[in-house]
Amino acid sequence: MKTAMNIANHQLRLFGTLEFDEVLQAVYGVCEELWSPPAMGLLIWDADLEVFSDTLFFGPKGASLEPLTEIFAGRLERHMDLSGPAAGVIESTRDQIEKFPGDLAPLYYLRIQEGEALTAIILLAGIGEQQPAELEESLKPYSLFLALNNAWEVRELKRENERLRSRYDDLELTNSNLEEQTRKLIRDVEVKDALRYRRMEKEKVLFEISSAVRSSLEIQQVLEMACQNLGRRPFEVSRALILRVLAGSDLFVYEHHDGQTQPVRDRFFSEAGRQFVEVVLSKTAPCELSERDETLIAGFDPDFLQSFGFMSALLVPIIMREKTIGAIFLQDCKFPRQTWSIDDLTYFGALADQLSVAIENADLHEEKKQQAVTDGLTGIANRRHFNEVFAKEFERARRYAEPLSLAVFDLDYLKKINDTYGHSAGDDAIKAIARVLSNSSRSIDLPARYGGEEFCLLLPNTLLEESVLIAERIRKIINETGIEGPGQISASIGVANFPLHGSDPDDLFNRADEALYAAKQGGRNRVCVYDLPEGNPESVAK
Repeated sequence: MKTAMNIANHQLRLFGTLEFDEVLQAVYGVCEELWSPPAMGLLIWDADLEVFSDTLFFGPKGASLEPLTEIFAGRLERHMDLSGPAAGVIESTRDQIEKFPGDLAPLYYLRIQEGEALTAIILLAGIGEQQPAELEESLKPYSLFLALNNAWEVRELKRENERLRSRYDDLELTNSNLEEQTRKLIRDVEVKDALRYRRMEKEKVLFEISSAVRSSLEIQQVLEMACQNLGRRPFEVSRALILRVLAGSDLFVYEHHDGQTQPVRDRFFSEAGRQFVEVVLSKTAPCELSERDETLIAGFDPDFLQSFGFMSALLVPIIMREKTIGAIFLQDCKFPRQTWSIDDLTYFGALADQLSVAIENADLHEEKKQQAVTDGLTGIANRRHFNEVFAKEFERARRYAEPLSLAVFDLDYLKKINDTYGHSAGDDAIKAIARVLSNSSRSIDLPARYGGEEFCLLLPNTLLEESVLIAERIRKIINETGIEGPGQISASIGVANFPLHGSDPDDLFNRADEALYAAKQGGRNRVCVYDLPEGNPESVAK
């Protein structure tokens, strides 16, 4: 019971504070309780710089360890190996350090690590002969790694806050619009003890969000989860929204609100909402929005902001490669905040950066998926990709009253080529047509292999007369193309046009296909156009 009570008391000291110096004293208290070392060293490892950033000595003879510690630390910085035993004896102590007292030998080291992550090394001298494994086992109940790691991160966060405070001084000189905000942020740097537990809650929530960002490429799920977490404690906001704008100006809005606050997601799709989003996309730094201070809502429509019913709000832009692509929008509807602290801006700024990385990774993943929609034999678009683009282009043509033409190609006599010269020659013929389509198409056109020997050429914003000329030109190039074995090849082509020949994509494709059939029936190696008035395809002379 006494041992358990002692462990509990030490754990209370270790985890009852986040002050780095107090945690170090608590670590020494654990070692003092276990072994009463006359000399003890504590080397703090900075994983980012890969050096021992701090070295401290404890006990009445602690200073005796300093010369040996410099050699030991330098050796470890050059040859760090975390895969071996976490505890052991430092060999050749007397040979290396002549002044090292003999009554302190042997000198033991204990690595405070978790997996491949190291946070500190303890040096113990003057404790007599010990088994290193037993020394390591004795420290396990105290969770020293977690305590030291937490304290180290808090100290680094404070240092970062100090660096941020210096940056805000510079910003004050160059950006008068941020003067009041900078003053408030600097004034809030002094973190009160009563907020420590709330800070740890924040870190836990943001860690969960960061983990989801790193583990998922489903950006919609990541943004929905992030929004839900922002609506939880300890952030204590009435509404949490994440706005994301795609390259094509498509807007996605994710929202979480408490049970006493009305949802506002649909408002962003109104004309006033679109104007609000345009202003958001011009922001490159966090900004506070308050009904009490008109200087904080400059550029925004005050009537639109008032419709949300918030008393204070924070807008944090999401920036990817120096371009704002969305924002985190937090609102308090119950009480006005005097200011958003530097901690708040640090947390939400870090989250915005994480979301930017997640969006970029998802975009890259989507780009790779798009690369997979090409035909393996020819390298041009496959049927699936063609159908997707065809549907979009048709809808665009219908919406803006623009012409859209479609040419369907069919390699003539493929079966004869395969039977006479083999399937390799047939593949060569198919690839030859694909090359002609690709090289002869405009940048706005989409050539695709629809299946077998059949190809499609989508011609956006192209009148029927122009599309016939394009198809005839390509037909001639194909007919002048030769491959080994069969020699010259040819293709039959059917052409149809919106709005002349079809009211939807299926209609337009069927009309072009019917024209293709007429071209093949008419002797092949020709272009035929669907003839709407007569209901029959019209042949175009070679």
